Amino acid sequence: MPLEQIMARVRRALLLDVSVFEDVRDDAPFTPFAIGVAAATALLGGIGAFLWSWIILDETKDFFLEATILGTVFLLLLWLAGMVFTYFILSQTYRENVTMDGLVRVMSLGYVPFALSLLVFIPGIGFGIALISVATMFFYTNYGVRAAYPAIDPMRVFIATLGGFAVWALILPLLTSSDNQFAPGPFVFEWSDDVAQKLSDAYSAL
Repeated sequence: MPLEQIMARVRRALLLDVSVFEDVRDDAPFTPFAIGVAAATALLGGIGAFLWSWIILDETKDFFLEATILGTVFLLLLWLAGMVFTYFILSQTYRENVTMDGLVRVMSLGYVPFALSLLVFIPGIGFGIALISVATMFFYTNYGVRAAYPAIDPMRVFIATLGGFAVWALILPLLTSSDNQFAPGPFVFEWSDDVAQKLSDAYSAL
């Protein structure tokens, strides 16, 4: 598939074009490209964490390997796990007529706003950008699934999307600490919070 066509679909998704989510739902050959879009989005979050360590901490240490490379891999795997969980809720709990591959393609496009987390390194407003990237990502994902499957009750879509969202949003922070900087994008602040807690505990001990 030409890069121009892929980017056109991403642009249409960002403009909330309902038809693009319907298109990718039924376009099986687009599956690897959709996952590639999600991987590129996750990588941008990983790069944002690396830039944060470089600009805010003035050190890079293991951030490039752990946050950018491994963090991107972990995030993408958890995203896929979240998609599977969303599919499970819709197909098994609610008995809705959805396909696994179609849902993956739709949700992958919905993850694109997470790319904003590239900018978490900006002093002062980085944390706000991190929050916006996560909130916008959830909105687009929920919107995309609703657009692709209009026959499903919106509340069911919301619950299923929220369940998939929770899989990666709750697990990835558990993998992130001052010793393991698997912290792409917004999760870099979880790492800094862990460091602050350790310093506070050390101060209290003294």
